Amino acid sequence: MRSLFAIIISGILATLCCGKAFADVSYADLFLAGRGYKPVEDIWTEKPIVTYAPDGSSIPDNPLYKEWCINTFNNGEQIYEAYKEIAFDIDYRAEPPKTDDWQTPIETRQRKKGDCEDSVFLFFSQLSGLNIDGDIVWGWVVDKDTSVAFAHVWYQLFDKRGRAYVVEGFSKEWNGIIPEEMVGGAEERVPTLTLRHNRLNRTVDEVIPTFAESFEDGQFPWGIYLNNTATIREIFQKLQGMFTRYSGQMHQLTASVQPSTLRN
Repeated sequence: MRSLFAIIISGILATLCCGKAFADVSYADLFLAGRGYKPVEDIWTEKPIVTYAPDGSSIPDNPLYKEWCINTFNNGEQIYEAYKEIAFDIDYRAEPPKTDDWQTPIETRQRKKGDCEDSVFLFFSQLSGLNIDGDIVWGWVVDKDTSVAFAHVWYQLFDKRGRAYVVEGFSKEWNGIIPEEMVGGAEERVPTLTLRHNRLNRTVDEVIPTFAESFEDGQFPWGIYLNNTATIREIFQKLQGMFTRYSGQMHQLTASVQPSTLRN
């Protein structure tokens, strides 16, 4: 019943929002300043120490925030590095829905810009080989104060005790890993599709190719049939296309590295 409610709400919101113009304004621009979470300031000091990377890059380093990530999450050091990249090293650029192109992590890293799903996949790419307790979530965000609603993609992360956090990029601050209960006080998030971190690659390789097949033979349960909406079909199609390109890019990158390694 809850799944049916989410689908109905998603359809209503799509109807309401499809005609609006899309600007280069991210979730971080709209809401994160007032809803972000700064555990370093809360725990250690009012102004956390921020240094810059030894290699001279413009991405800042925050030892205290890193320590918080390590203490809070399994694989916390890798989570810190992944968050640092999506928060500071890429800028938000929206794409109109009809021309929306999901970038691969390599493309996002090269272009230094992207939208919400691009930042999520970049974050995921740094952690894909690890046993991370997290999800990639497609859905809608409804602001409770203004009733503004928009489609969104976010990463849901769980700490060592099972507490849920929402991960948001683009803020240029150390405030984008937010306890879910803090976010829930100001907005409603309506998931359309949730994919577990450690099952995403298998989903792309095995499940998505068969998802668009006919349901006439009755081999799929009713729940999957009910959720086989145009929105979810489009998500799966774009996932397959993006991961196919990403696999090819990684293969080319590996092939280009091997000859140089042999020469050395």
